[in-house]
Amino acid sequence: MKKKSTYKLVSFVFLSQMLLTTPLQVLADEQVFSADQPVTAEARTETTTDSSDTTGEDNTTDTTTDGTEESTPPSTGDSSEPTTPDTSEPTEPSTPEETKPTEPTKPTKPTEPTEPTKPTEPSQPQKPTPPSTGGSTGETQPTPQPSQPTPPVTTPAAPVAPTPAPAAPVAQEVRQPSATTPIQDLVPSSQETDEGSIHFEKDESVESFIRKIGESSRKIGQENDLYASVMIAQAILESASGQSQLAQSPNYNLFGIKGTHEGNGVTFATQEDASDGTLYTIQATFRKYANYEESLEDYAKLMTEGLTGNSEFYSGAWKSNAETYKEATEFLTGRYATDTRYNEKLNGLIETYDLEQYDKEVAGPEVNKEGYIVPLRNYTISSPFGPRGGEFHRGLDFAAPQGEPIYASKAGTVIKAEFHPSWGNYVAIEHEDGTTALYAHQQEYIVKVGDEVEQGQIIGFVGSTGNSTGSHLHFEISRDNSLSQAQLIDPATVLFAE
Repeated sequence: MKKKSTYKLVSFVFLSQMLLTTPLQVLADEQVFSADQPVTAEARTETTTDSSDTTGEDNTTDTTTDGTEESTPPSTGDSSEPTTPDTSEPTEPSTPEETKPTEPTKPTKPTEPTEPTKPTEPSQPQKPTPPSTGGSTGETQPTPQPSQPTPPVTTPAAPVAPTPAPAAPVAQEVRQPSATTPIQDLVPSSQETDEGSIHFEKDESVESFIRKIGESSRKIGQENDLYASVMIAQAILESASGQSQLAQSPNYNLFGIKGTHEGNGVTFATQEDASDGTLYTIQATFRKYANYEESLEDYAKLMTEGLTGNSEFYSGAWKSNAETYKEATEFLTGRYATDTRYNEKLNGLIETYDLEQYDKEVAGPEVNKEGYIVPLRNYTISSPFGPRGGEFHRGLDFAAPQGEPIYASKAGTVIKAEFHPSWGNYVAIEHEDGTTALYAHQQEYIVKVGDEVEQGQIIGFVGSTGNSTGSHLHFEISRDNSLSQAQLIDPATVLFAE
């Protein structure tokens, strides 16, 4: 009986042990399974990190991934290296609860994986508590708080954009030649030798320019007690023989005079001499004129009236104060131009091109009994008016050098100033009595329609434009402004009438 009771007791203990050990084993199995789970989650994290820089924290389900992506854009704006801390931070919050993002009882757990948004603050990657205040995965959007450093990064970038700088190029970036430019660049067929002497040889382009301004310079020089030879030589140097942009149409500034004339000016880059041969570049505004003669007259005004507060600033260049042109050029050196060799260049030009001839007084063109003057100073009649080789020649041709000034034969109003296929550049002037004169084949004209011109005023320069062979002026006179062949008269009958 006692053995039977003992057997029952042993059986009861055995059964109890079995009953107790079975759930423990089950729990143990579950714990092992749960322990394996984080490993899988970490593996996913690494895989996701490789495939996308912005989803390093996506170690659970698609729902968690979506919530994380919403919070990612702000972090990418803060840093270009968001993946560095991703693989280390998720290891701390990886708990069995991460597989249950939808459980309402554990809302704080899923928010921990959102810590990878901290890459925006590389200096503080180990502080997960601030974002955890969101409460749940769906509230990860407030985590852009770590992106507060963003303003210092993006704000400086915006001010870099100001692009009003293009307004600076208001000034024309064209270098204005000055007397300090190497002489060979200003005057063709000239050079400075190794010994420092300056040598000139005659050049047709320079001679053509001299013809354009020579007579006007003679006239203005006589009226203002100035050496025309010096005036012409200065114009050659300052304008590169009329080839600089400042000297060409529509500026006509021959002397590089700065400022404005009657409110008109133009800005260029120019070189200056620091009085020791050192050159430097500045932007300056220069006066703008209607034609060469206006430029010459303004130069004379400057020379005779001087500067504000010193009317005799250039008085040493006046004929009454300088016995020779060389004294005048010496006085102008360092005063009109900073070039230390200014007078050497001016003197060389005057000698080479015999500019002293323009210092002499000559009688102006005689007005004939018909009230006309010959429109050129130096010329040869090359073709008369009337029948010529089976056709009719409408006017009188004056062969003359290229650039020779053309003078208005009679005062009147400009009614035409344009280009014509046959006449080339031409000007037509209607006189007070109704007659009209036409000046064709000009190299260029310097008047415009509507201008009132005086007799003897320069209106253009001899050329060979249009249907022309050789440099010459084709001159016509019509009884009216129709310029029809029936109204034409022989110019010689009025130009050379005794």
